[in-house]
Amino acid sequence: LQEQLYAELTGRLEPDDSTVPVFDRGYWYYQRYAPGQEYPVYARRKGSMAAPEQVLLDGNQMAAGQSFFRVGTTAVSDDGRKLAWTEDTVGRRQYVLRVRDLESGAVFPDAVSNVEPEFAWAADSRTLLYTAKDPVTLLGLRVRVHELGTDPAHDPVVHEEADEAFYTSVGLTKDRRYLLIDSSSTVTTEVRYAPLGDPALVFNVFLPRNRGHEYSVDHVGERWVI
Repeated sequence: LQEQLYAELTGRLEPDDSTVPVFDRGYWYYQRYAPGQEYPVYARRKGSMAAPEQVLLDGNQMAAGQSFFRVGTTAVSDDGRKLAWTEDTVGRRQYVLRVRDLESGAVFPDAVSNVEPEFAWAADSRTLLYTAKDPVTLLGLRVRVHELGTDPAHDPVVHEEADEAFYTSVGLTKDRRYLLIDSSSTVTTEVRYAPLGDPALVFNVFLPRNRGHEYSVDHVGERWVI
């Protein structure tokens, strides 16, 4: 019966599927599935979809030999030369942050363990902000900064959430001008922001948390959208 249900479900799926390409800083980015394969291939083409394909990550190769595998988030650095991604091989949302040199294809030795899936590149294309999980509770409470080539054990903390009822994540505004730290609980939100090019990474509170008030922010042109 399990095999029959599985065959019926998969029979309704396109055997060859892909996402709609998105143009970003000179490249078309997309994900595609090869027939018979379970995991997506992350790829890009320079300037045109007719250009040669550059494979960024092949989830099928990465999942080989793993009892569980999932890619959390992927992001290319501002200079277009590095790809960072998070991957989970244990099935408990305990992701590892890794980086690949897109020119040589080599993976950097840096591996930041037990992190949330979301992260953000800083403007220098060498620094990453991520949320570290507590080793016992697995709550993401501390936003740390990792510079390629350094020991993750010494990554400095730029924000620490004191209230365990709040979840913490990092990201960018869509215009890539500001880094964001989002703290949210069931009914309350607090966002911090810092200019992307600020080497000191000083974050300011956008609007202090007030129980029962949820909000989100983004930046477009010269205006904040709340």
